[in-house]
Amino acid sequence: MVGKQYDYIFILILVIGSFLVFWIMHVENPHNNKYIAKAWSVLAAVNMWGVIILCFAKFLEGQLFFGTIYAWLFGLPFMIAAVLKTDKLNYELLLTNLNKVSDPQEVLNLTDYLIQLYKTQDSDSQLMIDGFLEIHRATCAKEDCYLKQKRCNNQRILKSFFKDLTLSERDVDILMVLGQVYFNQIKRFPNNITLRIRYSLFLFDLMKQRQQALNELLQAEQQYPSFDYEFIIYRYKQIIEIEMNLTQTENSNEKLDVATEIAFQNNMRSFQNKIERATLMHMDFWSQLQEDSPDLGKMNEIGSKINQAIIQVEELWNKMQKMTQNLPKAMRLYAKFIIEVLQDKDYGESLLDKSKKLQLQNQKQRNQSMLSLLNNDDLCYESNATIILSTAPEKFAQIINLNLSCCNLFGFLKSEMINRKINIFMPNLYSKFHDAYFDRFMQTNDNRTINKERLIYIKQKSNYIFPCFLTLKIIQSLDDNLQMGAQLRPIKMFKPTCYLIVDGDELVDSISASCVALLNIDQKQISKGKIMLTDIFPNFSQSKQQYLTKNGGILNYKFSEQQLSNKNIKDENVEYEIQFTCYMNEIINNTIGELAGYVVRLEICGNDKSINQELNVHYHHQGGLSLQFKFNPRLNSYYGEFVAEMNSQRVDQTIIWDQGDLSSMISSNQHEIQNNGNQQQLMKVNNIDQKKDQIDYGEGIVIDINDPDIISDEENEDKNSVFQRNQNQDIERQGQQEINEKNNIFRSRKQLSQIINNYQIPKVITKVNWTANILTIILVVLSFTDFFIIYEQYEDIYKTILLVKNQNQRNAELQTITTSIQNLLMLNMDVWEFQSELEQQKYETLWKYKLNQSINNVDSLNKELMLTEVSLSDVILNMMNSDVVSMKSSEGISQMFDLSESIQQLLSKSLIIRDKPIYDIRLDDIDVNFVLFNSLNSLVFQLRAFSTLYANELRIKSENNKDTFLLILSISAAALGVGLFIMLIAIVSVNKTIEEILVIFIDIPDKMIKYLFNRAENFISNLQMGEDDDLISEMDEIEKENQNELNKQLKAKRKRKKYKNSNKEQRNFTLGILIIILLAQGYFILNYLLSKTFLTDLNQMIPEINATARAESFYRFVDISERSLFLNRNQTIMNQDAYEIVKNNLNGLYSLDSSIHQEHASNIEITSQLYLDSYKQIFMEQPCTIISNFLNEITEQECQVFADGAVYQGMAVGIARYFENLRYIMTIYDQFWGNPNVNFTLLARGFGKFKNITKDSDNVRNYILNLNNFNQTKEAREMQDSYNRATFRFLVSQMIEGISQDMEDHKTQILGLFIVFEGLIFIVYFLLWLPLVAKFTKDIWRTRSMILMIPLSVIQSIKSIKTYIKTNIQINDVEV
Repeated sequence: MVGKQYDYIFILILVIGSFLVFWIMHVENPHNNKYIAKAWSVLAAVNMWGVIILCFAKFLEGQLFFGTIYAWLFGLPFMIAAVLKTDKLNYELLLTNLNKVSDPQEVLNLTDYLIQLYKTQDSDSQLMIDGFLEIHRATCAKEDCYLKQKRCNNQRILKSFFKDLTLSERDVDILMVLGQVYFNQIKRFPNNITLRIRYSLFLFDLMKQRQQALNELLQAEQQYPSFDYEFIIYRYKQIIEIEMNLTQTENSNEKLDVATEIAFQNNMRSFQNKIERATLMHMDFWSQLQEDSPDLGKMNEIGSKINQAIIQVEELWNKMQKMTQNLPKAMRLYAKFIIEVLQDKDYGESLLDKSKKLQLQNQKQRNQSMLSLLNNDDLCYESNATIILSTAPEKFAQIINLNLSCCNLFGFLKSEMINRKINIFMPNLYSKFHDAYFDRFMQTNDNRTINKERLIYIKQKSNYIFPCFLTLKIIQSLDDNLQMGAQLRPIKMFKPTCYLIVDGDELVDSISASCVALLNIDQKQISKGKIMLTDIFPNFSQSKQQYLTKNGGILNYKFSEQQLSNKNIKDENVEYEIQFTCYMNEIINNTIGELAGYVVRLEICGNDKSINQELNVHYHHQGGLSLQFKFNPRLNSYYGEFVAEMNSQRVDQTIIWDQGDLSSMISSNQHEIQNNGNQQQLMKVNNIDQKKDQIDYGEGIVIDINDPDIISDEENEDKNSVFQRNQNQDIERQGQQEINEKNNIFRSRKQLSQIINNYQIPKVITKVNWTANILTIILVVLSFTDFFIIYEQYEDIYKTILLVKNQNQRNAELQTITTSIQNLLMLNMDVWEFQSELEQQKYETLWKYKLNQSINNVDSLNKELMLTEVSLSDVILNMMNSDVVSMKSSEGISQMFDLSESIQQLLSKSLIIRDKPIYDIRLDDIDVNFVLFNSLNSLVFQLRAFSTLYANELRIKSENNKDTFLLILSISAAALGVGLFIMLIAIVSVNKTIEEILVIFIDIPDKMIKYLFNRAENFISNLQMGEDDDLISEMDEIEKENQNELNKQLKAKRKRKKYKNSNKEQRNFTLGILIIILLAQGYFILNYLLSKTFLTDLNQMIPEINATARAESFYRFVDISERSLFLNRNQTIMNQDAYEIVKNNLNGLYSLDSSIHQEHASNIEITSQLYLDSYKQIFMEQPCTIISNFLNEITEQECQVFADGAVYQGMAVGIARYFENLRYIMTIYDQFWGNPNVNFTLLARGFGKFKNITKDSDNVRNYILNLNNFNQTKEAREMQDSYNRATFRFLVSQMIEGISQDMEDHKTQILGLFIVFEGLIFIVYFLLWLPLVAKFTKDIWRTRSMILMIPLSVIQSIKSIKTYIKTNIQINDVEV
């Protein structure tokens, strides 16, 4: 259809199409967003206008009408303006009767228009919404209509669930009505997909109900939508799920909401099903392999399905992790699947450990959840012992509420404790001063003990004390009074321990219940008579000081009592000496600061035995008996008895016992059998056989176990006996060396998958081709990466050097601001000596100008530092965004700000001072005081800290860049070496590749295959039975036997089919590849050596750069600190005494100057000649020419005569004179301070004249202020303002310029090498390599993935499998 005869057809199509687009976009207006709708209307109108003009051009151009293009351009703005100005008011939509609507499109039109009105938010739209709401209220026939319920006074309306509190009542009404309209109309038109999608978008965008919106999309998805709707549903499902996951991740510490919990449970079930399916596939695979003639094709097919199933499991696991990180149950299931089925023990155990930590963390959070807003009903659900105390005067320190756990702990009924003072339930020594302590706490509001766990002692109903951990929390009650919440946690004692509380005279006041068994002392003896500590322990006083130490001391006690042992021992009187470890702590009454008494804690030493154990062991060892436990199934209990059998290997297999059972029998309630030494033995059975040849598992223990609860959950998880576990440990130790010697390259299935699928090449030939391509690309990428990284990192280092300079220059300018304000302040105080008022005015103008200049400089430098594009460490970024500077306001209140805010406050105050008249710049002025105080205290710390951080950042970048270049060198070496290796071995026979992959499975021994099948079967059985805690199969013995059998078979000679290797490497090809790789590697080595040398030199220069850059600011700080001392000695500097800081500053000057010269001397060989010449001219030769030209504030002649020509001789002499002037002034200051009668004229020695500056008789202050007019002070001040500032700024600029020149020279060398290397790669690839790769043709990618079917443990054990992987897979970043 080409030619003018078809023009009219084309024009007709354009007219119809443009009209339809205009009608849909402008008239129907399907868009909710006002601006999007206008944009589409304008676009459709412009298109329609163009078609109309096109028709005129076709019919009338050249006949009745000329200049069509001008007409189109002329009418275009009018058309756009008309569309933009037109507002379509669909009043008829607002009158739609929703009770009689028959077409869902009417509902969509109405809801779309209402949403459009809602988003417009102008007066007309609000008026139309009000009208619609009134109409809807009148016409709505539903009983649950929101508007009707709202008007009903006796109908309870739920509070709005909208999070946006800015919504007006009208907005809430229209949104609720829209929600009801959608909901009701969906019931009427349940199969309308568009309506459901619009409802979902409404819920998501406006109502913020993500889960309900997702449910609506799922409902729409089930109704077979069209392709475009499928895309919309899929897209919004992804958006909603991502937002839900992000929201849940942000609130990861909180519980899942109901909707997410349901989704998680659904995923959990699907996760379990997929794991079950993958396990069944593994069983099918291993069963095929057990056949006499395995079907290699079927094995390959099953193996491919297993890979897909595992991928599905991993994808679902990642999806569940996005929903919440707190999923210990799913993590435990996944870990056990990895261990049992995938045989990835390391990764599985790491997940198990993580799940245990999560479980412990959840338990800890539940156990330590405190009483934020507890009420009477809440306490009954609290598992920990909890008490609520009143602080009201009428119920001061009385218990107003407690829970059952607390009653059980104290031994009282709740009625016996409620409304009683808390000190009744304390030891007597504490209860005496507890009221005073509690009252002091309420008055001082000392919160040091709040929300912190500490050890206390409670008194139980039996009058014995008991140690507990206490956590306090302040609670705001409903009557605006404070309440104290206390939570008690009993202490866990792992050794037989008793406690005694004695007063200051060592009179025993209270004891714990364990003293009855250990010390033969009960509470009746304590209450009846006075028992001194020395009565129990005669030699206690001799080692008292040792007991008060942290490590305590040994205390011996003679025990004598008529005791009853087990049924095999008769009653007898015995006397034994028990050895305790004694710890003694002081009890201090904090209210009066006096010693109230001591807490004595006695622990039985580890080598001692308890009394009953001594009896039992002594009696039975005489007869050569040993203790054994037997289980009586009829009575469901354990019995211990002494038998004559001594060989542990001959114990009857019906004996069921382990260290958990034994340790649980030694409890605090069984005082007769407490044996810490034996208990430690039993709890560390795994280490016993390393210490002793023969283990006596039941020494000294005879007890029946009838209580089923005495066995803990941890014991139930391990049903093997102690003998079995020790046997397992022997086997594990024997095989440990063999395991360590095995290849441990493939640590997890995921890592192995990444290695194998790193280059998914379907054919061996293609593999060689792609290997060459990838190797070439790697070389090109590495060369480009190396080149651009060098350029980028050099640029980054250079910018970091500028940051170091700018940071220190900002510090100096900030201190110059302080100098300017000090000078103006002293001018107002009449400190300076001027001959006329004109000189004073010039001086004021000069320093206000300098003040303004410094403010502008600081503002500019601050912007450069804050807006820098240089990548900075997290430490610097965190400090920038953290409130680290304490700024003291004029009211004396300190407040924390970040550095930028602090500097801005200082600048704003400085601007105010700049605009003040000179008579308002006083020491008591709030703005002056603000600047002078804050610029010398906390701000100085942080400015120096930032200077140090920037210098450290420069050092880190120079060191890290060396590591980066070394990494590139290593990667290039690995890539070239592995590439050479793979290309040499890739010419193996292609026809046998698939067969070789499948045959390697036959090398697995039959017993190992059976073991793997049984392990998977055991896992699936436990999974299907729901035994979650027993999913790890107890097949350690079988595993060891199979491992030993595997090792034996591997050592033995086995027959296997031989395959002919028909491909041979050509020597020339190998030699050529080797030469090319050596040349390529030489390029990276040369680049690395050049870069390393440069960065090493730069790293060595960093101390000199830092010292030189910060010298100006430090010298300036010394000057303003000294003047601040003269103005007000009481004002702190750096939050310390001003005098001490000034003295330290003088010493710091010498250290800094010495550091600069020492660093420069050590860097002479590596420093650029430009900086060497500049340094020599400044310090050793005459610097006046440089200073006068650089600063433009002084002439060369003035420099030559300044300081008696000291500067002209070199700044080394000038700076030394500057130091001596400062030290001399401080010496005179020491003479003036505190000595009003000193002879000023005598001490001044003609360097200064006395002037009554303060206009009073305060000689000391006048003398000190007159120090500012001494010749040495004036010279030092001018030295700092002009010469020091010019010297160090010039040196820093020259140093940076020298470094920049060295960088550019190095970049030029790198560029030349880069061009040569790229030319070499081009020649080698296109002229040598491409002709050689044309002969490689066959596909092996699918069979290669079969390697992932082999369990990792088998790969590590069978040499043929490992060899195949090493010789057939190219790995660029993993050494195999």
